[in-house]
Amino acid sequence: MPADSVRALTVSELNEYARRILAGDPLLRNVEVSGEISGYKHHYSGHRYFTLKDAQARVQCVMFRQSAMGLDFTPADGMKVVVRGSASVFVRDGSYQLYVTQMRRSGLGDLYEQFEKLKAKLLAEGLFDPARKREIPFLPRKIGIVTSETGAAVHDMIRVARRRNPNIEILVAPCAVQGASAAPEIVRAIRRLNENGECDVLLVGRGGGSIEDLWAFNEESVARAIAASRIPVISCVGHEVDFTIADYAADLRAATPSAAAELAVPVLAELQASLDSLGLRLRQALGRGQDARRAALRRLTSSMVLSMPQKTLLAPRMLRLEQADRALNRAMALRMDREHRRLERAAALLRTLNPESVLDRGYALAMRDGKIVTSAAELKPGEDFSVRLSDGRIDANVQKVETEKRHGEEEN
Repeated sequence: MPADSVRALTVSELNEYARRILAGDPLLRNVEVSGEISGYKHHYSGHRYFTLKDAQARVQCVMFRQSAMGLDFTPADGMKVVVRGSASVFVRDGSYQLYVTQMRRSGLGDLYEQFEKLKAKLLAEGLFDPARKREIPFLPRKIGIVTSETGAAVHDMIRVARRRNPNIEILVAPCAVQGASAAPEIVRAIRRLNENGECDVLLVGRGGGSIEDLWAFNEESVARAIAASRIPVISCVGHEVDFTIADYAADLRAATPSAAAELAVPVLAELQASLDSLGLRLRQALGRGQDARRAALRRLTSSMVLSMPQKTLLAPRMLRLEQADRALNRAMALRMDREHRRLERAAALLRTLNPESVLDRGYALAMRDGKIVTSAAELKPGEDFSVRLSDGRIDANVQKVETEKRHGEEEN
């Protein structure tokens, strides 16, 4: 058939034909592929996008949200995995990729293993010790930036820094941030800014990328240059999920280059507002203090201490004297009351022992020759005696004497 009689395919038809060819292959409809993850991204939709690679080749992969929900681990750059899925062509872009339905771990990738070994080594040396990290200056006059002069990161950092403080000075030390020459250039840029000595803080980093793209910041030489810097360093490599050895060695880690500029440069307008507020509060406090001191002085000058010093100084002593006098009077009154009650009890006892008290109760006393007769046997018939009553005396004569036995006496 002549060549000019063959109908030309459209791009869409070509890609669709390739998709059908792949879809018709029973091996590629359900294939397992092993490799190392690179450029892993977790999209907000829940889909996962990454590259699977080995030493000679790589293939783009996508794992949709429904399949990703079955993962029992969090994939990351550098992991070795085995994926199951189907190979197909994305017709719109003409891109060949794997549509992954399952994934399992099969070990650490070479780069990931290198990362963990270097991290453990430097950690054991104390390079990441929080005690050796320096404080970031609160209000830097000049900042240094170590990154590519052509990337988006440098423009983001300059824009954010100038927006926060239009007066900030910025010194950029350009260097490669990807490829074989990146690590030596980053080290030289850090040293150059230290030798210059004008910067108050350094921002070292780059924008996002795969683990291979960011690998210069996992090199030992870069970590040691950051740790040796006399100027405090803020690392800002990739995105929030990206962690490099440089982040551990730095004095402070920022999630992104823009975030590093925010951490390094305070907002000048906010500082001015804070200073104005502090100044106002200070003036108010000083004013209140002066008012309080004036009031205290007025009270002092009008007090009795100055107007009647003798009376004021003697008043406490007079008060103590009056208190002592009242206490003495109370004590004397209590003592006299106790003595009075004791005398009354003694008088009552004397009254009960007085013979005249017996006469008042109706009894009489027999007396002879001025003595009390206590027994009938003391008198004889014919003898005179007197009987004393409460209101007088009776003279009497004994006619007869009869004695009686007292209770308790035995008969003879």
